[in-house]
Amino acid sequence: MPIFLLFSLLLILLSVGLSCTKKTTNYKRLRYSIIIPCRNEEENLSTLFASLNTLDYPYELYEIILVDDASSDQTGILISEFCEDKANRHMVSITKKSDDFKGKKYALKKGIERAKYSNLLFTDADCIVPEDWLEVYNWFVENDTGMVVGYSPEVNVSSFRRFTQILTADFYCATINLGFPFSNNGRNLYINKEAYIEVGGFEKIKNFKCGEDKLLLNLIKKTDYKIKYNPQCKVFTNPQIDDHINQQKRRYGQFSLSSPLYKFLSVMIFIFYLYVPIHLMIVQEWISPIIYYASFLIFWMCGLLVHKEKMYISDLIYIVLYPYYLIYYSILGLFGKWTWK
Repeated sequence: MPIFLLFSLLLILLSVGLSCTKKTTNYKRLRYSIIIPCRNEEENLSTLFASLNTLDYPYELYEIILVDDASSDQTGILISEFCEDKANRHMVSITKKSDDFKGKKYALKKGIERAKYSNLLFTDADCIVPEDWLEVYNWFVENDTGMVVGYSPEVNVSSFRRFTQILTADFYCATINLGFPFSNNGRNLYINKEAYIEVGGFEKIKNFKCGEDKLLLNLIKKTDYKIKYNPQCKVFTNPQIDDHINQQKRRYGQFSLSSPLYKFLSVMIFIFYLYVPIHLMIVQEWISPIIYYASFLIFWMCGLLVHKEKMYISDLIYIVLYPYYLIYYSILGLFGKWTWK
C-alpha cells in the first residue's frame, strides 16, 4: 500500500503542476529569429514553406534563417529559392559536417550566429507552424525567460502513438511548472540568446550525438533564467513511420543525458512497474492499484485540458500499457544501437 500511495501522490502533484501554466501579464510584440536546420529535407520543405508563408506577424519583426546542413539532395536549391528577394529570409549553407559538433549542433550554432535578434525560435524542416506561432510566444517571454518549451504533436498517427505524445508533453509541462524540468523537444522551442551565450552555447555538449535541446535545458536551468511551458500553439510534425523504432530508441534512451534526480526517479519508476504485476498476482489486493490508476487518470485528464485534446475510450487501456512501452524503448535505447541522420 505505501508504494502505491507514494506514486499516487506523485501523480496528483504532477496534476497540480499541469494546471500551473501561466501567461505573462506584460504582453508586447517582440522581434524573433526563427532558426530551422535542414539536412536532406527536399520532400518536406514545400509543406514547411507553406506554413511559414502563413505567419500572421509584422514582417519587420521577425526573420527566418534556414540552414542547409551539408545536404546531398535539392535542399539547398529549394532554400535558396524560398529566400530569394525576401529581406527577412536568410540561408546559411554548410558544405561539410563538423567533426567537433555532433548531430545538428553545428547547423544550429551557425544559425544562431547569423541571428540578429535575441529571441530565438526553433523548429524542424518536417514541421508545420501555426499562423499565430510568434504572437502566442509573446505571452510567455519576459526578460528573465531563458527557454520556453512548446507542444509538438505528430499528425495522422495511431491512437496509441497519439497517447504517448500527449503524455510526454504532459510530463514536460508538469515538471517545468513545478520547477524541475527534465526534457523538451526542438520542434517548438524558444531560447533566449543571452541565456544561450551565458551557458557557452553548444561547446560543453558538442560531443553528444543528439539531445542538444535537452542538454541546453539542463544547462539553462542552472542559471537565473526561467524555463516555461507553452501549451497554447501546436507545431505539428510529420511522423517518421520508416524510422519509428530508431526514433523511439533515441527519444527514450537518453538516460545518460538526464539529471541525477531524474535518473533516480527513473530507476524507482522502473522498479515500481515491475512490482505492480507481481503485487496483483501474489498479494491479490486491488484497492491500492485502483487508487493509483485513478490518480493516473486524473493526471491524464488534466493534460488533455491543458493541451486542448479529446478523451478517447482507448486511453483508459493505454494508461496501463504505456509504462511498459516506455520501459521497453528505454532499455533498447540505453543498451542498443541507434542512428542519427
